[in-house]
Amino acid sequence: MKRKKIPYGKKVSVKLTLRERDLIRDDTFCDLDFARLAIVEGKGLKVELSLDEIEEVQGYVAAKANHTKNSKLKKELDQLFWKFQVLLDTFDDQDEIRSK
Repeated sequence: MKRKKIPYGKKVSVKLTLRERDLIRDDTFCDLDFARLAIVEGKGLKVELSLDEIEEVQGYVAAKANHTKNSKLKKELDQLFWKFQVLLDTFDDQDEIRSK
């Protein structure tokens, strides 16, 4: 799948449920102010994040998923991990010069 090129640092919209926001904020080591500037959209939230920020949050989610003994929490975190991975697989903010 060819990824869509975007300028480095450009923010993309990440749609989260309230539960997903709470998982990130309350169950990982992610900044407690995560999604503080989110926009309420329907029953969920829209957060603007750069690909670097998405990758950072995804790392926190993966770390918690890998260390929890709670199988229900692990499943939720794994689903959230893959939600972020879809975005990382969709967009590319690295130009040829930067990646060499």
